[in-house]
Amino acid sequence: MTSRQDARGAILSAAERLLRKRGVGIPTLEAVAREASCAKGLVNYHFSSKRDLLAAVVERMGDERALRWSEAFTAPSAEAAIRATWDLILAERRDGRSAAWAALRAEVAKETVQAVNSQTVRFATTLSDGALKLLKALGLEPAVAAAELGWYLAAVVQGTEVLLSVGAAATELEGAYAAAWLGILSLTRSAQSR
Repeated sequence: MTSRQDARGAILSAAERLLRKRGVGIPTLEAVAREASCAKGLVNYHFSSKRDLLAAVVERMGDERALRWSEAFTAPSAEAAIRATWDLILAERRDGRSAAWAALRAEVAKETVQAVNSQTVRFATTLSDGALKLLKALGLEPAVAAAELGWYLAAVVQGTEVLLSVGAAATELEGAYAAAWLGILSLTRSAQSR
């Protein structure tokens, strides 16, 4: 590893890979060091505890997730944006990200809980912003607070991820996801009506 930032990044990547592989449970610092091909002392040098490491992983994963979801909402049409967000749900299930989030949400360490809560708020805000862009493109505006749309979508996404993880059929859940968007449309009014 060539620099401090490279080493720190490699350790964060290793911890995330383990979370995504395992799906359930939090890796030990020893396992992270093995995965990063470095000494445990280097992990301890960059992160004073496993809690600090996990909080950093949560922040990094949250940053990447917010970017992916924001990009999905820039699709050329509302239908394409909804399709892109559905595809993200499936991709996060396939690549283990949703399992990693589930493991991190189950962690009880204060630092991890705070980081997960902060990123959950950020995710809801990202979804709210995306939904507002989508509605604006349709000439609509929400009849409820925009934040409520974000929290509703966050609950739908997380619930869908849980159902996929226990074996629910993606084809059935895709219909439910589309129905959730119809629910959102029912909470709108014409932007010209104001």
